[in-house]
Amino acid sequence: MDYRIDKTIPIPYYYQIQQQIKKVIKKGEWKPGQFIPPERDLSEKFKVSRITTRKALEGLSIEGVIRKIKGKGAIVAKPKIEGQLFNRLIGTYQDLKDKGFKITNKILDFKIIESKESVKKELNLLPQDKVIRFERIRFLDNEPYHYSKTFMTEKICPNFDYKLLINNSLIKVLEERYELKIYRVRRVLEASIASMEDSKLFKIKIGAPILTFYNTAFLKEGIPIEYTLNKIRGDMSKFEIDISLEGVENIKHNIKNN
Repeated sequence: MDYRIDKTIPIPYYYQIQQQIKKVIKKGEWKPGQFIPPERDLSEKFKVSRITTRKALEGLSIEGVIRKIKGKGAIVAKPKIEGQLFNRLIGTYQDLKDKGFKITNKILDFKIIESKESVKKELNLLPQDKVIRFERIRFLDNEPYHYSKTFMTEKICPNFDYKLLINNSLIKVLEERYELKIYRVRRVLEASIASMEDSKLFKIKIGAPILTFYNTAFLKEGIPIEYTLNKIRGDMSKFEIDISLEGVENIKHNIKNN
């Protein structure tokens, strides 16, 4: 690694350090999961103050380039993988599959029940209508990443086989088994923190960041068919939105594996 700082140019020292570290990581000299040199060593090698080095590392941590481990130092984070979720009419399964991840689904619960009023309202159900409810946990490269609780109108999807969801997306099952095509999805995003239940599901600390979003999917005729509560680990996700005078141009979903 080149530890030289060019002090003749009007570029902040901390920024130059960040670029040097990024370059080393990109070349593969420092690999994901590997500890980077301590702050003191970096300061000595770059011949800058500890404050400057600390600022550089803080910025890299915020960007997700490195991850700090309390009492041990900082390691190189796994590379972010860019994708799209909120501007594509697909589910998270297909979104992750397109990125080349190894995906494993586990069905936690499956029932046909009488729904709550809030679900009836979302699915435009009659009082006597029942719903299919199932809960899933999705593993991304063997790490728990996405939990979902889905409600679907039972009369539209009779004899639903939840086992099909182990290796397929819900969108694919609806299209191939029931010839139902989703034409529109309304998604509402919220920021939240992990509860005790979330902590057990995702194997994270209570209070860790969670991204929560609700899906309501509609058929071509405007009939709502699916309502889903989704929870995604916040420490592995980042959303970017490009906005112009004309409105939202692009929304990107980045996954940062720590």
